[in-house]
Amino acid sequence: VGQSGDYPGAVSYFEGRRWFGGTYSRPNWLWATKSGTDSDMSYCLPSQDSDRIAAAVVARSADRILHIVPLARLVFLTASAEWLATTKNSDVITQSSLSVATQAYFGSSPVQPIIVGSTLLYAASRGGHLRECGYSYEAGGYITNDICLRAPHLFDNLSILDMSYGKAPFPQVWAVSSNGKLIALTYVPEQQVGAFSTIETQGDFLSCCVVAEGDEDILYAVVRRTINGVETAFVERMHERQFKSLEQCVYLDCSGTYEGEPKTEITGLTWLEGMEVSILADGSVEPPQKVVQGKITLDEPASVVHVGLPYTCEAETLPVAVALNDGSYGSGHEKNVISMTLRVINSSGIKAGPTFLDMKEYPARGNERAGIPPEPISDEIEIRVSGQWRTTGQCCIRQENPLPMKIISMTTKVEIV
Repeated sequence: VGQSGDYPGAVSYFEGRRWFGGTYSRPNWLWATKSGTDSDMSYCLPSQDSDRIAAAVVARSADRILHIVPLARLVFLTASAEWLATTKNSDVITQSSLSVATQAYFGSSPVQPIIVGSTLLYAASRGGHLRECGYSYEAGGYITNDICLRAPHLFDNLSILDMSYGKAPFPQVWAVSSNGKLIALTYVPEQQVGAFSTIETQGDFLSCCVVAEGDEDILYAVVRRTINGVETAFVERMHERQFKSLEQCVYLDCSGTYEGEPKTEITGLTWLEGMEVSILADGSVEPPQKVVQGKITLDEPASVVHVGLPYTCEAETLPVAVALNDGSYGSGHEKNVISMTLRVINSSGIKAGPTFLDMKEYPARGNERAGIPPEPISDEIEIRVSGQWRTTGQCCIRQENPLPMKIISMTTKVEIV
């Protein structure tokens, strides 16, 4: 019988039943509907296998069930542990066969976890890190690992506020951090691939959600910005990644697009009033302008114009590690980067150098005739950088224009003493 406060905080489906858990009056209880129903909680005397299920999880610590996640087995998470719902003597969970076993004692935060393939990804209850949980044949059960150890500086002393997952065109996990940044994790667990990057904007990310639209999974985010001195919350949509021509690509924040007859005056930019914006007009980068009375003026008429807040993309390699006779792998040796060879696809406006303060831009224009934007480069390019002796031998790459840049490999020539 339901009691006052029996409102579940965790709901899911598994084996034809709807599962509930995490009420405040009975935090460590699990309920499941009658088999094949959404809301029927009836049972019979004598009992039948199709009856509803109600059971208390007897645990070392009686924490509230926060999440119920259906994988090959039913996994549920509390603030202190990860549990697995199994059966004692049958392949189907019933009132008489239900068995609950502890898998680990790490715990989850209230942030809704996500499923990537057959792996569960969730925010840890404390410490701000992300953890993965999946079946391990060697361990004979489900194990959990910290996936943030390669980039702990992005998570230490912070917390995750929201998470979402997009499958196409790239498998990416999006996580909103308490410092207002958005963390992007390119995650392919079956290949043991995980790469982190941070997305910063002129404001703070508050929440995120991924929606399937056609052939792509599109990220929507709630962003708090200060526009013309007024703090405003925007619901913004990330533009599609796939594009057929340069004028279609959008690499701007809080942007808008004009499509129509060629014109020099673009109006209706009221949400960007008073802000300095970047402009891409028919694939050509225009000088930055300030939006005045909701409009800007182009140097030349254009029919496809993207206007929005600028951002800079930056990447920095790890320190050089190379096998030396002294066994140091380069540590303690001065290094000088001579040149950088990049293999790029559909890229333009690339800058590179040994530091972000000393960069050179690769010439974007090739054989194009005057008056049209340069074609994106898909080739292997070499950038000879200014010599600079340093202990790390790191290389820096920057894109500060609203143009595409896709780098698939990099080779450097380095002197070591």
